[in-house]
Amino acid sequence: MSDYGTIEEILSSNAMTILRNNSLQDDGTDVVTGVDWFMYKGRAATTIYVSGNSWMGFGENAEHLRVVRRDTDLMTLKREEGTLYGVYRFLHIRWEGFSVHNNRIEATRMNWDCILFDTGDICVSFDVIPTNSSYLADSSLITGNETISFTPLSGKVISFKHLDDTGMSFEYQDYAPVFLDPYNRRYLVSDAAGDLYTIEEEALVKLSETELTAELFETYGVQDVPPGELLITLQDPTILYWHDSQNYFPPFRATYTGVPVPQVIYSENIDMSDMTILGIEKVTCDCDEHVLFAVSFDDGESWWGCVNSNWYRLTEEKSGMSKAALEAISVDAWAEKATTGQLKYRIVISGDEFLKSITTDYLNTEE
Repeated sequence: MSDYGTIEEILSSNAMTILRNNSLQDDGTDVVTGVDWFMYKGRAATTIYVSGNSWMGFGENAEHLRVVRRDTDLMTLKREEGTLYGVYRFLHIRWEGFSVHNNRIEATRMNWDCILFDTGDICVSFDVIPTNSSYLADSSLITGNETISFTPLSGKVISFKHLDDTGMSFEYQDYAPVFLDPYNRRYLVSDAAGDLYTIEEEALVKLSETELTAELFETYGVQDVPPGELLITLQDPTILYWHDSQNYFPPFRATYTGVPVPQVIYSENIDMSDMTILGIEKVTCDCDEHVLFAVSFDDGESWWGCVNSNWYRLTEEKSGMSKAALEAISVDAWAEKATTGQLKYRIVISGDEFLKSITTDYLNTEE
């Protein structure tokens, strides 16, 4: 059995055993030697059934994995057992043929792979899938608890993560399975200046060393991926990974949530000097409740807030009053301050807050 360092290596292997070599299998089923360490619907997959109509059964002659399930032509069938990272056992089966029976042209060519891992996970790779919708059909994984539909696309790899030890429930993932590498692994963090950090007692600790060596990782590196709440305190942080193996690094997946820094937005300076404008009746806002507002009556020279009809001067650029406070300013309070014929708004938006509009209603003379 061969050992591989990545799933991509498994999929491109030249060591597969050819079970069917350019020989038509139409409506029949090829019986392939399976494995006793993979469970599906409560049954060990000691036999794999591969149909000429583009489906596989794990441990029983039933349609479990369907890829463009229709009257297709299986021409070549391959099999391989091996290990990933020298630890995880796998069974790899490759289906090659055409998606339309007796219409074996380039437009109907279809090749796909199924890899079973001893973790209970399933990987499915689509090498070539027809693009014409008239050549396609249902694609799904039929588990003991549900049917999970998916869309095969050329060059795409998906997976089904096992949710129990008996192979009854799986979770669809839009990428290849990710396995924890078995190596002695360590993480450090660097920032925009090139300084290095480790983590001690849930806090970043700056290292005096600047040269990356195996000894440095083994001495100061941490075994788990550093949490995002620590990284956000650094400028342009980078996660550095090391392991004690000559194999390729395993795939790394992380979920990032970006939170914008507070944004300060200014309106134009509104001219209220027209003789028809007597004052401000009210202001209404279509925005998040946490957006902050300030108003200026001198084109931004000074900024003000108002609470309970009492005006107060704001000295910080990112300070302000709430939406509720702005909308609660009375006619008399506006009249007290809006005497210059000018009005300007400053808006502070943080995180995922939003602002759609500010509407100012004026008191006007009767025509």
